[in-house]
Amino acid sequence: MDNDIVTTENLIRRLQAEDNEPLSELMRRYNPRIWPLILAESRNYEDAKEILNGTWVSVWENVNGLRDVSSFGGWLRKIAYNQCRRYYNNAYHSQGERPYENEALAWHVNRSAEILLREEELKADAIEAVRNLPSKPKYMREIAILFYLDAMPLKAITEKLDLPPGTVKRKLFEARKLLRKEFGVESE
Repeated sequence: MDNDIVTTENLIRRLQAEDNEPLSELMRRYNPRIWPLILAESRNYEDAKEILNGTWVSVWENVNGLRDVSSFGGWLRKIAYNQCRRYYNNAYHSQGERPYENEALAWHVNRSAEILLREEELKADAIEAVRNLPSKPKYMREIAILFYLDAMPLKAITEKLDLPPGTVKRKLFEARKLLRKEFGVESE
């Protein structure tokens, strides 16, 4: 993952140096991330395509103002959101709601349903994994359930189980390590 971050940062720095070649690579990487936001905020599919193009034009024009290149993703989402607002504040585009075309609406609904289903599946898998953590070392599963599933703060867990904060944090660390292994996620 670090290579992806470094590469993205390098692409942004090259873009800031007025090399337009990295723009297409950034678009390839980030379009799947901002397209659902733009589609959700737009009134129809054609408007969404125009807003997406306007978003990247705005990135090109304003990339030199981006100080922290590691925050590019959030910066880009904010630009996309603002582009949607500006697009419909324009007098030409603000003349009433225009419904989605049938195909675009069906795509949007199906895509949203797929995303929600996948999120629910991941959530169910995560809950099951936490509940099935081994009971050894002592307290690890109980602390993980209290923290992740019951959303109990660390301080409340330490008081409830009468354990030092360092022990609770260590047990959470051990639980996270096992959960990462379970889901095939490399630690940072």
